[in-house]
Amino acid sequence: MANFQQSETALTESATLINIFAEKIRRQIIIALGNSDNGLNVTDITALVNISRPAVSHHLRLMREAGVIDMRSNGVEHIYFLTLAAPLQQLQATFATLTADNATLSQS
Repeated sequence: MANFQQSETALTESATLINIFAEKIRRQIIIALGNSDNGLNVTDITALVNISRPAVSHHLRLMREAGVIDMRSNGVEHIYFLTLAAPLQQLQATFATLTADNATLSQS
């Protein structure tokens, strides 16, 4: 029987990202930011996703901690933008590990 220890580790490391992408409001924020040329502020995002400003701030904090977005200051305003390169690489590595472990299982 195959040992899926590497897959377990990879999935554990990617769980936060998977949860970020699984939540509907966060997906809406990602799409909104992806459609924006220069990023969006909290007021813009709040209007687009139609939830309270504190709820938007909560989602933005989680997304920043996961590395999916970042922000820059423009005076007193914070502008949020996507930073997907590293998170997508992590997910690709996780799926590659799962694929390799599954191939080992299939050959057994």
